[in-house]
Amino acid sequence: MKFFTLPLKKGMSMDIRSHIVELAKKVKGKVILPETGDARVLTAAQMLIKDGICSVVLPSDDIDAVKKTASKNGINIDGAELITIDRALLDDKKIEAFVAARAKKGMSPEDAMNLLKNPLYFAMMYLKSGKCDACVCGAVADTADVLRSSIHVVGTSEGIKLVSSYFLMIPPENHKIVKEPVLFADCGVNPSPDASGLKDIAVAAIGNFQKLFPGREANAAFLSFSTKGSAKNEVLDKIIESTELSKKHFEGKPGINIDGEFQFDAAVMPEVGKKKAPGSKVAGNANVFIFPDLNAGNIGYKMAERYGGFQAVGPLLQGLSLPVSDLSRGCTADDIYLASAIMLLQK
Repeated sequence: MKFFTLPLKKGMSMDIRSHIVELAKKVKGKVILPETGDARVLTAAQMLIKDGICSVVLPSDDIDAVKKTASKNGINIDGAELITIDRALLDDKKIEAFVAARAKKGMSPEDAMNLLKNPLYFAMMYLKSGKCDACVCGAVADTADVLRSSIHVVGTSEGIKLVSSYFLMIPPENHKIVKEPVLFADCGVNPSPDASGLKDIAVAAIGNFQKLFPGREANAAFLSFSTKGSAKNEVLDKIIESTELSKKHFEGKPGINIDGEFQFDAAVMPEVGKKKAPGSKVAGNANVFIFPDLNAGNIGYKMAERYGGFQAVGPLLQGLSLPVSDLSRGCTADDIYLASAIMLLQK
């Protein structure tokens, strides 16, 4: 399940696009795009360089083939850094650690080293070696391959064991309730996270909200069919526990409010939130929504998109120690361009 789109309509979508692009420019970063045999990837590279978003690395075991693909499609990649996939470009200590980790899983050193000849694994190790700031892929590779290579090489963030995803949800103009973009998590990776996993999802989502919208207060709501004990069920135990774990994680940190469990209306409608959860800073003001499982998350974002007119950007990977994006195989060059900008903000 892979999806990434941001239709270029007038209004909020253009505003948020400009917001992300301008923030990304300030990073002055470098992105590696390993799927260099695809014209969409090369077009995105051209766009990123032309607009001054970032430097771009294009790795391949056949540089001439990349140049031919660009020429055939009228793409100018003169400003990109074309590199031959070569272990010598990678950090030896990072390679040693990778090989050792694979050996613990029963893989021979030779097979582990051969993995680094694969463009995905090479790109992840290039990122891990500190040679760039983000890796954007998935236009050709499927989600399983992207997740496998990123987890094996990049690994998860400190204090987080679960890789997850989030959607940037952009409201239509003149929406009656929501005036600014919000985050939904996890809607694309984990079918049924436990309390610790749900905490990891919330920690990553809140962190990404702060990076995307510096200065905005993050109000994270753990969603449920119950608000503050209005129902009793063992299913709620996980949500209540993960809410408390998340609060503890961010204890004392300004600009972050976490609460739950909340029914959706209590999380977004001030009048309902005030009635059902008086005194809560999150009730009625949520902008980061943590869904209890993938069923709820996937249904939720699609309902908001199809019935509510929201634009859904994602799913964007989170929880990795370094920025990696998993695109849709049906993505456009513009999707790759925007994903690259967003990933730069997650460094």
